[in-house]
Amino acid sequence: MKAPEAPPPTTSAAGLEAMLEGRAGDAEKLLAAALQRAARQYPEEPAHAAAMVDLAEFYRSQARYEEAEPLFTRAITMLERGGEAQRARLARPLNSLALVYRAQGLYDRAEPLCRRALSILEAVHGAEHPSTAAALGNLLAVYLAQGRYGDAGPLFRRSVELKERVLGPRHPALAGSFSNYAAFLRKTEGEAEAAAWEARARKLRSADR
Repeated sequence: MKAPEAPPPTTSAAGLEAMLEGRAGDAEKLLAAALQRAARQYPEEPAHAAAMVDLAEFYRSQARYEEAEPLFTRAITMLERGGEAQRARLARPLNSLALVYRAQGLYDRAEPLCRRALSILEAVHGAEHPSTAAALGNLLAVYLAQGRYGDAGPLFRRSVELKERVLGPRHPALAGSFSNYAAFLRKTEGEAEAAAWEARARKLRSADR
């Protein structure tokens, strides 16, 4: 019988807290220490990959992409060796590495990572989970940044409709999504299509006053 998985190093949690509080120097030290400890104690365990991802996320938040990329890549490789049991864990570093590439305009590298992460999350959590919605948004952003409106259109509509189902049709946060989709339609389909969504956005804003 396989031994239970070891918990991630506690210094990683402290490092993430420091990152959220804007204490970059402390965050980097704590997250690097957590990674060193994980490498010693759990060299082939998911806790090691998780510590890599945490430090890589810090580097990504600081736009230190050259330092983030190899950590995300190593974590993905390690989790892939774990087979189907680690499939769900792959989505986070895949998505985050895609964001690293997207921030640098490397859309050809970002797109397959986005697609893979989305496929995993749909299989693990279903089509209407918030993590799935976030991955869908990442792929949509890659298409929009390249002006690939034909590819973006179905994803944009799916994203808006998913948000509406999750939040409910009268949630005020939908107004911005409807307006953004209206702007997209105005550019790609014409005023008539856009007007209907803009009207829905105005109705929600009026109801929220």
